[in-house]
Amino acid sequence: MVLWVVVAVVVVVGIVFAVCGWDRYRGNRAAVADGSLQPTSEVFIDPESGRRMRVWHDPNTGLREYRPEQSSDSAPSS
Repeated sequence: MVLWVVVAVVVVVGIVFAVCGWDRYRGNRAAVADGSLQPTSEVFIDPESGRRMRVWHDPNTGLREYRPEQSSDSAPSS
C-alpha cells in the first residue's frame, strides 16, 4: 500500500514538472551564444549599481537576462 502511494506521488510530481516547463528555467546559455535574445520594453534600476538595466528575452526558450541599458537597444514599443 505504501509503495503505491510513493509511486503515485512521484508520478504526480513528474507530471507537474513536465507541464510547468521546469527545465526551461535552468541556466541554459546556448541561447545567448546564438543571438536569439531580444530586448524588451522592461527597464529597471539595479539597486547595487544604480544603473538602468534592460530585460532581454528569448521567446523560444523563455530565458531572461538582464543587461545594462544602452542607447542602441531597440526595444519593441508596448
